[in-house]
Amino acid sequence: MRLYWEVLVRAFRRAATYRGAALAGMLTNAFFGLLLSSVYRAAYAGRGDVAGMSMSDAISALWLSQALISIGAGWVSLDVQHAIRSGDIITDLMRPWDFTGYWLCRGIGERLFLLVGRGICTYAIGVIGFGARIPDAPALLAFVPSVVLALLLATSFGFIVNLTAFWTTDNTGVLMLSNIMLGFFSGFLIPLPFFPPWLADVAAMLPFQGITNVPLQLMLGRISGGAVWSAYALQLGWLLVLLGASRVLVAAATRRVVIQGG
Repeated sequence: MRLYWEVLVRAFRRAATYRGAALAGMLTNAFFGLLLSSVYRAAYAGRGDVAGMSMSDAISALWLSQALISIGAGWVSLDVQHAIRSGDIITDLMRPWDFTGYWLCRGIGERLFLLVGRGICTYAIGVIGFGARIPDAPALLAFVPSVVLALLLATSFGFIVNLTAFWTTDNTGVLMLSNIMLGFFSGFLIPLPFFPPWLADVAAMLPFQGITNVPLQLMLGRISGGAVWSAYALQLGWLLVLLGASRVLVAAATRRVVIQGG
């Protein structure tokens, strides 16, 4: 375990050297937050709740989703794919560590820095400038474990998507489709309560809601009491599924590399 902890810490430190990129990302998130806040205020003008969400809920959800970009709520990192394309992946497969554990720890370390250095600041802008909600203590306590599980889910999903580079000449299409599905069905682009019932049922059958929608609903206090544990169970269940799938894919990819003489 010490090895993987060191990998995570070094990934965090490496990401911390790119403070300018984190600042630029935060400003980009703030711009889209400002733009969409104006859209929400216009949509809520002269009306009360929409789909059970007040304007305060909607604005808070918007800024939280922008903050959760930092953990991968709307994008898939390409580190593994680049290593596959360059051939460096062969070295990683030969080293005396668990390949999946190594890459997941790298992703987690990077995203932890982005969460602290970019995500928290983004939401603070929403609170100060646009009235995003400051959660009460119970909601915040429920949110913290959920966002950790969301980070693990996003990292695991991104790892699986990257592994498709073992089988495709160019997996750009897979990455684009994955980003679209992640952004839409997680509730990043549009809060899931705004979905029509049939589409919300589709989203409920996919793992993506555990990345954005579940932490968001917990932060807003819309999930409370015993339902909090059900929300954690949903996230943990999908995490175990994705980790199992990644193990199967890595084993298949390793056989493929050996068969090809790599």
